Amino acid sequence: MYYSAIGLLALLTLVMENQDILLNRESAFDKPAWKVYRKFLFAVMVYYITDILWGVIGSFRLPHLLFADTTVYFVAMAVGVLCWAEYTVAYLDERNEFGKALVLTGRLVAGLITLLAVINIFIPVLFTVDADCSYSALPLRFVMLVVQIVLLLVITGGAWSSALRVSSLKGKGTALVLFGLLMAVFLFCQLWFPYLPLYSAGYMLGICLLHTLVINHEKEEYRHGMEDAAENAKVKETVVSLLDNMPGMIFTKDAETGVYLTCNRSFAQYAHKENPEGVAGLTDAGIFDAETAAHFVEDDRTALSLSKPFVFYEDVPDSEGNLRQLQTTKIKYTDTAGRLCVLGMCRDITDLVSIQREQAMTKEAYEKAVDIGLVYNHIAQTLARDYSELFYVNTDTEEFTEYRKNDTGSFVEYRKGWHFFSDCKAELCEVVYPEDKEDFLDVINRKNLMRALSIKDTFITSFRRVVNGEPYYVSMKVSRMEDDDRYIIIGFVDVDEEMREAIARNEALSDALVSVEKANKAKISFLSGMSHEIRTPINAIIGLDSLALRNESVDETSREYFMKTED
Repeated sequence: MYYSAIGLLALLTLVMENQDILLNRESAFDKPAWKVYRKFLFAVMVYYITDILWGVIGSFRLPHLLFADTTVYFVAMAVGVLCWAEYTVAYLDERNEFGKALVLTGRLVAGLITLLAVINIFIPVLFTVDADCSYSALPLRFVMLVVQIVLLLVITGGAWSSALRVSSLKGKGTALVLFGLLMAVFLFCQLWFPYLPLYSAGYMLGICLLHTLVINHEKEEYRHGMEDAAENAKVKETVVSLLDNMPGMIFTKDAETGVYLTCNRSFAQYAHKENPEGVAGLTDAGIFDAETAAHFVEDDRTALSLSKPFVFYEDVPDSEGNLRQLQTTKIKYTDTAGRLCVLGMCRDITDLVSIQREQAMTKEAYEKAVDIGLVYNHIAQTLARDYSELFYVNTDTEEFTEYRKNDTGSFVEYRKGWHFFSDCKAELCEVVYPEDKEDFLDVINRKNLMRALSIKDTFITSFRRVVNGEPYYVSMKVSRMEDDDRYIIIGFVDVDEEMREAIARNEALSDALVSVEKANKAKISFLSGMSHEIRTPINAIIGLDSLALRNESVDETSREYFMKTED
């Protein structure tokens, strides 16, 4: 009975220290290494039970039960060594040929001992138990124990090698080495003292060592990991909620492969996917038509070539096919894994409204500001409808923004530039009619322009522009901003057909007036050059004609003659 006390104490210690693992209370032990460790603990428990029963049965002198218990004892010992080999390989992640060979050797040894234990039932090869319940070890029993000792030493050597090779496993590998050495020493002592529960004592000390140096550390790591995972999940949920509620579409993709990594719900809807998970893993070619995909890939290539964010404007159909104007920003960045990525942000500015924070501090004020902003936006679009181009120019820096009409007739930002009075002026001058270029350059000259605006905040001039080889009249209106006199707006209006006909009629009328004026001047010159003798009779004749025309009884033929004389 005293023999069983050590085994019973070892069993209670194992259950108390590892009840969470044995009962599978922690999901961390779903990992392969901990599944094997759990199996190892059950094998040790079976060995403890057989060792406890060996002392109890021996004290009651029950030879047949002692023989059966000893048979299970040898098999449990071999299975324990096999499970320890599997756990060491799994825990140290030894997926090489040595690890495979170690597990295979453990299985062969366990299988051989199990086979010999079965054979021993019929032919004594390991041990015998006589009628007086006396246990006798046979030579093969010593051989099998030596084989297990060697296997434990080989496992220990593998653990030590891994600990030296991988610095992060140094502390954990040391605990495995100490366990293997401890079990080998106690099994060697068991070899010479079969009636002492030395192997059970070795197991108890070894498992306590593992629990102190390895298991507790792993549990602490698992607890921190669960806390970090919960925190990461919360942060991820917050970020996803933030992205989904941002006004616009947001996405990120791998720069090398073009594969989408993530996106918000707005972009998923645009891509006709139920959720962002449906976009992740796809490329542009797998979502959009070939032309659109090529367009997006070209934009990515441009963004990757720039050192600053790539910002541009484009008209893009929404998920329902309606044309919307988007402001797109693409930025290259490197993620935490060192991977080059592209971040894209698309904002719908079709109905862009500018609202000052101070004007929208309440719901009513905000809604009013939105309404006012929309009204001003619509008024501005309506007033600009006649213009074909508009330039918003900073006269101090020459920075400018050009606006043009889109297919719907609305003004959208076309481009930004830095040198209006040099580069942009030269571009505009290229399409001016040759005879008007000198006047146009004189008007668009910065000094002349500012001098004219200092007299009056707005002025209008006209010139001809060459379109398809034909000259067309264009009206140019220049206005200074009231709230900031650094900025001016230059607008161009294409004169339509009706206006061109009116101008042509005005030109013809001007030519006729010039002819009449020339005739009058000739008449005056002629009369002023006549002598007094001729001019006096003629004046008398003209006076008589006038009197005759006043007579209503004059016939029509005579009246015509009198009128010719008047002329």
